[in-house]
Amino acid sequence: MRSNQKKILSLFSLACLLVLSGCATQGDLDTVQRDTNNMTKELLGLQRNIYDLSAEVKDVSGKMGALEKKTGELQRQVSTLNGEVKSKVGLLEKEMETSSQPMRRYQADLGARMDKLQLDVQNLTGRFEESKYFAEKTLGATKNSQTRLEELEKRVAALQKNLEGGEKKGEPQAGEGKPPAEKGENERSPVMIPAPTEPSKETPPSKKAEEKPQKPVSGPDEAYKKAYEKYTKGDVEGARTDFRRFLEVYPKSKYSENAHFWLGESYFAGKKYEEAILEYDEVIKKYPKGNKVADALFRQGMAFLEMKDTTNAKLILREVVRRFPQSDQANRARKKLKEIG
Repeated sequence: MRSNQKKILSLFSLACLLVLSGCATQGDLDTVQRDTNNMTKELLGLQRNIYDLSAEVKDVSGKMGALEKKTGELQRQVSTLNGEVKSKVGLLEKEMETSSQPMRRYQADLGARMDKLQLDVQNLTGRFEESKYFAEKTLGATKNSQTRLEELEKRVAALQKNLEGGEKKGEPQAGEGKPPAEKGENERSPVMIPAPTEPSKETPPSKKAEEKPQKPVSGPDEAYKKAYEKYTKGDVEGARTDFRRFLEVYPKSKYSENAHFWLGESYFAGKKYEEAILEYDEVIKKYPKGNKVADALFRQGMAFLEMKDTTNAKLILREVVRRFPQSDQANRARKKLKEIG
């Protein structure tokens, strides 16, 4: 604004000098007049702007005053809140101090329990390693037992052939009494070979025909049914004989899996637990997807339990639960594990 006033004064001075000097023309005076008018307009515009700014400054000053009042009120509220917060924090600290004592005791108890759990885990690890060792040892013993049984079966088969040869040499005529084969039938091994039929006098059978088991006329369905009926009626020995003969004659029958299982049950009923375990193992190995695997596993565990081998019994019962968790056998295995402890 001051610069514009200076310009107006300089122009006015210049105009006066030109008039006084007599050198100014009418055109110069007009120019000076226009410039003067323009500067006057600008000066008026600046004055209006200054007035508007003054009004805005007053408005802002009013707003600043209101803000200062609100700020003061807020500061008072903050001071009040600070006092309340300090009071509540003090109360909370007292309550926490009071309640921290049970928490400390709980933490101490928890630490003691954690130490005990670690010891239990170490003990369980040791027991697991021991169980693993006994399981491997038992498996080796089972394999040795199976090998001995196979050797025994071979020896019994050889003895059977010798007996049959002796029977043929001393075979009595009809009506003289019971043949020797019938007298020694109950002394034979569980390897059930049917007694040879009486050969014709004209065409004696060959040795190869004598050694091959003869299929019953009734067929596998009737043979299995008769063996199972003997077992259900309590004739365990007879059922065992019939089931072994059935497996020799019909090794690939649809009843073979069940025959192995019930043969194991007949051994179990006769307290021959090692033989029962081997027969159950036949079901598990030969028919892994059959309907008797869960039963065979469970009964195998029970056989070990009857032999006082609780370590292997627990392992096998846990295997039942792991492989067949929703089955009745798994439920019985869980109950038995709880009883064993």
